Amino acid sequence: MGILDNVLKVFVGDKSKKDISQIQPLVNEIKKHEAAIEKLSHDELRAKSDFFRKEIKAAQKDVQDQIDSLEKQSEEEQDINKKEEYYNQIDKLKDDRYEIEKATLTKILPEAFAVMKETA
Repeated sequence: MGILDNVLKVFVGDKSKKDISQIQPLVNEIKKHEAAIEKLSHDELRAKSDFFRKEIKAAQKDVQDQIDSLEKQSEEEQDINKKEEYYNQIDKLKDDRYEIEKATLTKILPEAFAVMKETA
């Protein structure tokens, strides 16, 4: 198997090296935050976690407000077809909210990981 593995690595490449090269930019971003995070107290680290939660909520606020408004309208509506329209809009907005959450999490990932690493 050793010879076959070496031949495959020549033609296909080393999987672990590819994986490392893909995540290396993220690792570098995390390292940029480490120096500042190491200086924080335990209370400040806890506050960072709250900050991350608030940042996610703030990013989703507009969409969540629309969802809440549509849910209220759907509760008051008697017409089934109108309710169906409201629910379809709510479903789309929930998908949008999820995408916003993903984007926000991706944005805060390096700093959040540095915080988690420091607390460990």
